[in-house]
Amino acid sequence: MGVETGGSAELIKVGPVTFSLEYRILRGEEKEGVCIHVYGNDILREDRELLRFDCFKVALLYHYRNATAKKNERIFLDYTAEGDPLTWTLDKIKTRLPTIPLRCETEDIARNVDQQEIDAAVPKISAWAETMMRRRG
Repeated sequence: MGVETGGSAELIKVGPVTFSLEYRILRGEEKEGVCIHVYGNDILREDRELLRFDCFKVALLYHYRNATAKKNERIFLDYTAEGDPLTWTLDKIKTRLPTIPLRCETEDIARNVDQQEIDAAVPKISAWAETMMRRRG
């Protein structure tokens, strides 16, 4: 299965995490959409990804990750119950990001997330995601 991205990723640093946004197409599965990665800035491994929200047009999927703990927990959501994947993801970033790193077993990051910084970043994340969708749309 190949993965194609629609250009370079956009990076938005917010305190102890960095958001990376890209448009992904998973060939062979006919899934595509905006992908929002959340990386831990102070993780000392090459793989610093903690979360990945795959806001695919067909199915929303997200991952709790932690390479140090060998964790990659995949969660699929019901589009009928949850609605638009990007809207759902942005809501979770805004309202749940301070606690999500706990499930990724990164308590230090959870303690250092500043809600005001998250609130300021969400409009930037939303604007980049919407721009990517329009370009591909």
